[in-house]
Amino acid sequence: MHSAMSLQIKCSVCLSDFTDPVTLSCEHSFCRQCITGHLQASLGPKHLAELKLDKSTSKEGAETLKLSEMERMLMCSEHDEKLKLDGDKHKGHVFKPVKEAAQINKNALGFLAKDNGQLDYMIQQQTTEITKTEGKSKSLSAQISAEFEEIHQFLRQKGEEVKKELEKEEKKVIEFMQNNQSVINRRFMENKEKEIILQSALEIEQPDHFLQWWTEKGCPMTKNMKQKADMTPSNIKYTSRVKDLTVLPDTLFLGPHETHLQFFVWKEMLGSIKPVPESLTLKKSGESSLKVSPGGTRIRQADRVTALYKDFNPGTVSEKNFQAGQHYWEIEVGEKPDWTVGIKMGAEKQLSATKSAESEILLHLKHNKGYVLTCDGKDTTLNTRDKPQKIGLYLDCERKQVSFYNADNMSHLTQTNYSSKQPCCLTLVPGLYLDGMNSDPLTVCSYEFNTGKR
Repeated sequence: MHSAMSLQIKCSVCLSDFTDPVTLSCEHSFCRQCITGHLQASLGPKHLAELKLDKSTSKEGAETLKLSEMERMLMCSEHDEKLKLDGDKHKGHVFKPVKEAAQINKNALGFLAKDNGQLDYMIQQQTTEITKTEGKSKSLSAQISAEFEEIHQFLRQKGEEVKKELEKEEKKVIEFMQNNQSVINRRFMENKEKEIILQSALEIEQPDHFLQWWTEKGCPMTKNMKQKADMTPSNIKYTSRVKDLTVLPDTLFLGPHETHLQFFVWKEMLGSIKPVPESLTLKKSGESSLKVSPGGTRIRQADRVTALYKDFNPGTVSEKNFQAGQHYWEIEVGEKPDWTVGIKMGAEKQLSATKSAESEILLHLKHNKGYVLTCDGKDTTLNTRDKPQKIGLYLDCERKQVSFYNADNMSHLTQTNYSSKQPCCLTLVPGLYLDGMNSDPLTVCSYEFNTGKR
């Protein structure tokens, strides 16, 4: 709010601080340009030129106009009354009365002050939210790096373990082959030595020297080489030192760590990944045509021979309801030609897919019609070429959002929001029986492994 002093130095015409002020004999002050402009607009320039300003100065130093001349000229020739600054009771003139104009200005100023105060507060709030988002992004970035580092650390450690296993297997196989090579080498050296001795006999020219060599070396050595001692010279056969030897082939093999390394490591890694898709239990159905497995993880239509109720399509829901946090499940649908997976708001015991229900978000594979998303009874056809074997369902209770994924490759299928404040539950409908062509179950997948602590 302006002080009384600030109001005293403001011109009631332009509502700004005085510029070159003049004071009338009635002791009202105006800017020279404001009052002369008003007079010019009201009386015309000819009459304005005749107006003489008293050059005497008031206490505040402002020049004073003679009251009689001012009052005479500030008359409305049409209404024969003093000119006013266009009040609501006297429309047609340019200005409103000073008090009315000042009050309007005061009200407008108060309104703008309140409005601007709210805008300023909103700016501060938005700045705070931007700062929070930036902080959260940095925190999430650090979290992502940390979680990937855990995966990298696991993979590095597992890689070292597999390499050590490889080194151990290599050492064992090579040691076995080296022992075999030593036997071969020893026999080769023994045969080579005999070959040299026999070769040396070819260089003996004198018969008596040859007979001496034969007696001392040749005959004993060749005798030991015979298969049988009583063989005559014409049918001598020698024993081979090669027959009972073999070259050992490469037998290095790491089993599944060689042929299915990534899969085996991935399965092992699942034991250290948190969180994993949640497991849950399905409610038993009162329908005789609907079978829920003893563990409550599978549901299918009961086998039957009658063609009755071919359009009957019952389903069930999870025993547990969800109203907070984020949750993810994977449902194995396999090659089934007709099924429904989704979220139901409320706590009814079961759902019939033949009825259009409110407060439901359902993904269907309809026989011969493809994939359809149903939200509160309204169907939307989905254009996808994939036919997933598993469907991933992500429920975000905080943001009231449901997303569906192709859980075979984690590609996103569709996403939608809901407004219900009711608790949510998973709903599964195994689909039309189709004369036994669709009798396979829907299965809630479980990824809880008992791998123990590393």
